[in-house]
Amino acid sequence: MAYFPMMVNLDNKKVLVIGGGEEGKKKVKILSEFGAIITLISPDASEETIGMCETVKTKEFEDKDILFEDYEIIVAATDDRELNKRISRLASDNKIPVNIVDDEELCSFIFPAIIRDKDVVVGVSSGGKSPYVAQHIKALIKDALPGNIGEINDRMGEHRAYAKKEISDTGKRREFLRKKLDEELHL
Repeated sequence: MAYFPMMVNLDNKKVLVIGGGEEGKKKVKILSEFGAIITLISPDASEETIGMCETVKTKEFEDKDILFEDYEIIVAATDDRELNKRISRLASDNKIPVNIVDDEELCSFIFPAIIRDKDVVVGVSSGGKSPYVAQHIKALIKDALPGNIGEINDRMGEHRAYAKKEISDTGKRREFLRKKLDEELHL
């Protein structure tokens, strides 16, 4: 099964992460970098993980933790497959996208390998089959990108705003923007 790549705005959106171990910490870090408001449920988590979360509930997960909140997504990073199944079912029943770390069968979405420079974001997926393949492809892409692609993108945004305002012909607008990108890339 291939996953459809879709970029989602998580800025100021409520996200629940269940499990504060190493995998939970990794997911919290990624989600916080994209502006998510994270609630962590874990009987034990590192101070570093706790520091990246808006709310921390130092306890075991209960079904009501999902039922009475409006979460955009849920991530479970526990070592308990039966608990993960229950979390997956509850999320699905409530139409909340869910990621169960290292258990593709229980996921409605997966985390890609991510390259990010400002607003330029590249996600690479192996469909959950091999994170090592995704990481390898990520490294190849990262090496191919200009080191300042985020800054180039910012300037291209300015050029695009100008072109939309000043150039009414779509063909000429595209030509203008292609030329500007070539200049930015020093081609």
